[in-house]
Amino acid sequence: MMSELEEYRQKVAGLNIDQRSLLSTDYFNTFNSVVMVMEMLPDAPDMLEEVEQWRFNDYVEHFKSSGLDFADIAIEAYAHSPPELREAFERKINGMRVFLEEAAHMLRRLYDAGETQTFSHVAQMVASLFRGMMEEGNAIVHGGSASTQADIDKMF
Repeated sequence: MMSELEEYRQKVAGLNIDQRSLLSTDYFNTFNSVVMVMEMLPDAPDMLEEVEQWRFNDYVEHFKSSGLDFADIAIEAYAHSPPELREAFERKINGMRVFLEEAAHMLRRLYDAGETQTFSHVAQMVASLFRGMMEEGNAIVHGGSASTQADIDKMF
């Protein structure tokens, strides 16, 4: 008899959902728009307001509003994801949320103080660090761990 986990692994075959973790990298699209705006901030600091208006959506919220044809199975499979991977994923995305919120506040203070050079430097650094966090999140989705991906990145 097949385990529930194995059943879900078969259900997600061929979808944009990793069969090992039962998670989808599509979730990171919720962060892509804000990080792209962050990357533009050094040349367009007035776009900071867009970063400040960005709102976090958790995994289920993202898929409920995504309109993707595999959204329902992505939500269903999420609940059956191996606990150690789902917990690592949730820690990572919560850290990403906090990081972006704090970065937006810091950038606002720099912008309001007229610290244009520091603002540009910090915006570039934040965008770069955040891209790394997204890569770590992707590693978790594909059944790895954030620390494993970070260790690999250090070698290069």
